[in-house]
Amino acid sequence: MQERNKYMRKGKRTIGAFVAVISLSAANIALSDDKLDENKIGEILTTSFTDLKNVTKYACVNLFDLGPKLPGNLETASLTYRNQKGVIRKDIAALISSGLITVRLDSGKGSVTTVGYSGKKTRQDVPLSYVDLTPLGMSFYRYDDAELINMPKDTYGENRFCAYIQYGGIERFMKPAKNPFDNNPHLVTWVEFLWKPDESKTPWLAVPELKERLSFYPKKDGWMRGGIMLEQYDDGHWRLGNKPYAIRW
Repeated sequence: MQERNKYMRKGKRTIGAFVAVISLSAANIALSDDKLDENKIGEILTTSFTDLKNVTKYACVNLFDLGPKLPGNLETASLTYRNQKGVIRKDIAALISSGLITVRLDSGKGSVTTVGYSGKKTRQDVPLSYVDLTPLGMSFYRYDDAELINMPKDTYGENRFCAYIQYGGIERFMKPAKNPFDNNPHLVTWVEFLWKPDESKTPWLAVPELKERLSFYPKKDGWMRGGIMLEQYDDGHWRLGNKPYAIRW
């Protein structure tokens, strides 16, 4: 009787282990079932680009120098012409006239730290101007911090006003694979896609001084080419990767 119970317990453990293996295999199959094709990529990118934090930096107007997140004090010299004291640069004036920012020129003085090839440098009693965001400006504003733009962590980031973009499809995408050059266990793919600024959703693109500040250089078909990384996460679904515009292999 004891021998029989012993074999029954052993059999239950074996069946339990078998069920666990089957369940794990089924989970792996489920993960791999989220097939990536042109239609799937189109859905992901179309949805992602409705959020301006996901559009390419080439669809953005940047303030001239790196600086603190707005609203805040920026160096007056970064807002004015170097050889014309007190004259606001055309692109800054266009941001003001388009209702994106307000500027109180020479509102005070303070210290400014910059980073160059020779290291950090802090200057005291630098003329500063207070730059504020309007409600309209906030809807197009994006601050890319130092880490995102590959600068030292304790330095300033980049202030941008980004345009909405139209997605024009993909040219090609890399077969999903594990990146051999990092510790990320997920499958990734690099997608080459077409885009152009969406003027119907970005009213300030009607201002030439702002539109020409975009890094938009289309081919004859009117579309610019860009690249972006997608990643398959632990839940099996594909989404934009971490720092999706950085090529890391």
